[in-house]
Amino acid sequence: MKSMKTSAPVRRAGAAALGVAAVLALAACAPPGAAQPSEAPTEGETATGTLKVGYISPITGNFAIAGQEMVDGWNLYWEVNGNEVNGVTVETIVEDDAGNPETSLTKAKKLVESDGVDVVIGPLLANTALAVAAYTSSVGIPSLQPVAAADDLTQRQANDLTVRTGSQSGSQTNFPGGQWAAGEGHKTAVTLCPDYAFGWESCAGFKQGFESEGGEVVAQYWFPNGTSDFSTYVSQIQAAGADIAFVATAGGAPGPDFLRSFLGLGLGGSQELLMNCCGMDQATLRALGPEIEGFKSVSYWAEGRDSDAVREFSEAYGEAYEGKLPSANVAGGYMTASLVAAVLDENGLVTGEELVSAITEYTFEDSIFGRVSWDEFNNTVGPVYIREVQEVDGKWVNVPIETFEDVDQWLGKDPEEAMQQPTYSQSFQG
Repeated sequence: MKSMKTSAPVRRAGAAALGVAAVLALAACAPPGAAQPSEAPTEGETATGTLKVGYISPITGNFAIAGQEMVDGWNLYWEVNGNEVNGVTVETIVEDDAGNPETSLTKAKKLVESDGVDVVIGPLLANTALAVAAYTSSVGIPSLQPVAAADDLTQRQANDLTVRTGSQSGSQTNFPGGQWAAGEGHKTAVTLCPDYAFGWESCAGFKQGFESEGGEVVAQYWFPNGTSDFSTYVSQIQAAGADIAFVATAGGAPGPDFLRSFLGLGLGGSQELLMNCCGMDQATLRALGPEIEGFKSVSYWAEGRDSDAVREFSEAYGEAYEGKLPSANVAGGYMTASLVAAVLDENGLVTGEELVSAITEYTFEDSIFGRVSWDEFNNTVGPVYIREVQEVDGKWVNVPIETFEDVDQWLGKDPEEAMQQPTYSQSFQG
């Protein structure tokens, strides 16, 4: 049974606190080798020393915006709070994988075997994260996943050293979206998702949630990666005649591109729509603003939630990034940093299995996502929000209008039963 612990109060950096640039410089000069306590703690004391972090993200290439956001969230926490926690100095080495699995694996090996990091954080994408997690587990190094949503990171390919820290799995987040849609009185639905694992998992989550409450999904459509013109898919949604459409994208341009087609063909006032986290993220709101006022989405992150933790995070991000509000990718990096800081504050320097145990036995009562804990497969259990686009203080914000608490990754099934079923695909949606 996991212990129930509350998070430490937020720490503010003093004038002498090292910034992230200094941390990176120190890390670059540090010799390889695993972290060691500066001296053996006596009974009742915690170990001190250095936690060396390898951080992999696509900061060039097609996913550079999302990848840089994930890095920015991590860096922001340490810039605000300082990089020393309870006698432990956190040093970070950032590596760019450009969203390529082979490059991710090469960078992970370099971080572990040459730089001697104690933990690898990232990468962003599902296929890169799965490749890195398999390697780090094989050499006894923890892997923390701030954003990657692949179900199998914490299901069929789960391992004891990999932890999802700053997001939920793809199907997990969208299951409550289906439940909510049915609860609103919608009897039929149509779905549109990317034609790869993230999309299959996202649509499967919505479909199973909708059907669990008596709804019927009458049609499912899939778009290939790189799609920019969604007019054909919008026409198919219109022709399906369903009460509500669920649409998922993986972030970036497809969200605004879909909505421009949706609005351009006149469906804005006639077709009920629920989007996923990434399709209605801050990039979409900044691009379309008043055109999508009142539109709804489902996500584990809501920048408009009434919470001291969210306000403090959003204010710090806005100060650093020209008044912008943080996206889910930024939130994933920041959440992971705040979690690492919380467990170091409580335990001192911990590495390897001890670091993983400290995280998964922790209950983060007041995180930026709300109350978050971890299941036996190292996946997050936490709230999911139905959000509505509203204008707040001159900015377009996703404001929660309904909350589903303690959502796990099993979609109402027994874990063993869930993992015996096929992986999600076009042909298998649960």
